[in-house]
Amino acid sequence: MRYLLLLAAAALVQAQPLTWRELPVNGSAPSGRVDGAIAYDERDQRLYMFGGRDTRAQNDLWMYAVERGQWTQLQPGGTPPAARFGHTLLFDAQRRRLLLFGGQASGFFSDTWAYDIAANRWQQIAPGGSGPNERYGHSAVLDSARGRMIVSHGFTDEGRFDDTWALDLATNRWQDISPRGDRPLRRCLHHAVLDVEGNQMLLYGGCASGFGPCPLGDLWSFDLATHRWTERTGGLKPPERQWYGMGFDSARRRLVLFGGSGQTGNLNDTWEYDPARGAWTQMRFSPAPPARSRHEAVFAPGLGVVFFGGSGPSGLSNQLLAIAADIAPSAPRFSSAAVVNAFSGNPGPVAPGSIVTIYGEGLGPAFGTTASADAGGQLAASLAGVSISMNGIPAPVLYAQSGQLNVQAPYELSGAREAGIRVEYNGRSSATVAVPVADQSPGLHPAAFLIDQVVVMFATGVGAVTPSIGTGVLTGSGDLPRPVAPVAVTLEGQPAVIEFIGHAPQTAGVIQIHARLPQGIVIAGGRIEAVLRAGTDETAATLTLQ
Repeated sequence: MRYLLLLAAAALVQAQPLTWRELPVNGSAPSGRVDGAIAYDERDQRLYMFGGRDTRAQNDLWMYAVERGQWTQLQPGGTPPAARFGHTLLFDAQRRRLLLFGGQASGFFSDTWAYDIAANRWQQIAPGGSGPNERYGHSAVLDSARGRMIVSHGFTDEGRFDDTWALDLATNRWQDISPRGDRPLRRCLHHAVLDVEGNQMLLYGGCASGFGPCPLGDLWSFDLATHRWTERTGGLKPPERQWYGMGFDSARRRLVLFGGSGQTGNLNDTWEYDPARGAWTQMRFSPAPPARSRHEAVFAPGLGVVFFGGSGPSGLSNQLLAIAADIAPSAPRFSSAAVVNAFSGNPGPVAPGSIVTIYGEGLGPAFGTTASADAGGQLAASLAGVSISMNGIPAPVLYAQSGQLNVQAPYELSGAREAGIRVEYNGRSSATVAVPVADQSPGLHPAAFLIDQVVVMFATGVGAVTPSIGTGVLTGSGDLPRPVAPVAVTLEGQPAVIEFIGHAPQTAGVIQIHARLPQGIVIAGGRIEAVLRAGTDETAATLTLQ
């Protein structure tokens, strides 16, 4: 999921030219808007966008699936945050949620919200007034190493701020961590990014009217350990600006800055800042993207820094633009620990016929590609230049992207105790990686259905089926193969009667199970705890009922 090389020498900036491209969008999309904050989920390769302003402030939540190039408007449960713009949105990978703070509509906000991705639900986790003052046009980063969200600077009709606050993500309590001494001038309409390797937050530009220049062009570093601000000065630097887009490409350790509103109007220049050298470089393109301001940015491994929306010469935009380095092809790389059950996400033995996910680097194309079967219902052994073998046996590729592959382990592995996995992409081969094989290694998909007190769930890794079916063959709708190994289900700790079990139609390697809800169980919050036992192995999961 990350680029292969970390760059340190200035010469490598020239050796790895950057490329702009527009990401594809199939079907509906958010309206063109400004200040629509975005965040990225690297594991699932999903981009999220909340709110912003078109003709008025919005509070809609959208999700962009990279592999499909498709936006989906989500309909979360719970009470959603009020419509707003000029807020911040971050992704909390540890807790699988979005974090939203502040913003403006008819007034200003200082509330903090979390969107739980699995539960599809908003929850306010810190009320307004419990931490920083109401504000918009502030900056925020997620310091995951210390379990906190950091918010700095911003604006209300009472003036501009120069304070810095930290929200403890375990307790949802705010702490003012503003240091004494030097601080960036009071400002708004700026951004900050996280440089994990440098243990710092980098804050750039914005507007300090009433206290100083507008726009600004200064760059500051906030040390995450000592809570001290240091201005980064000297050398060439970008023209002053506000309302720009800025992300941090952690694969190459570069701050990437594009566009914004400057002294003469909207800009379309692109700059990089290398923290290791303490130097800015202007990246020149012909053609360059159109000038714009009030767009938002986030880094997405495999895509580069992604920019959404903004205001340009054609009005409000809903474009997704990405800028990334052109990196020379390299051999696929992955480890045995990165081979997991596609449904549970757990590493461990691979079961014959199971759906397996492989995470790594250089595994396939930059954009995800999903397989389709031929007229006979057979999945191909290769996809988008990617082919995989396990003990020399071709494994059908269900999905291919540079950082992730989904494959079906061949049924022909039955009886083996180890499989050597080898990935080939565009003629370049990985090393052979050994993983254990077991007769069963079950995983439950977290999404399930409740129909007339029956929980319909989906599993993979239950092993051999009868009658047998070929690897990569999609099942029809007739007699569906059943697992050979005995299967049992408990729901909320109680044994459940399995009313149906068989291969899910039009799938490869997926088993569908209908388990009747035991008497007396009350489902709260649309979730239920389930344990699936197949043969001598079992898996537990929290199922979200649709």
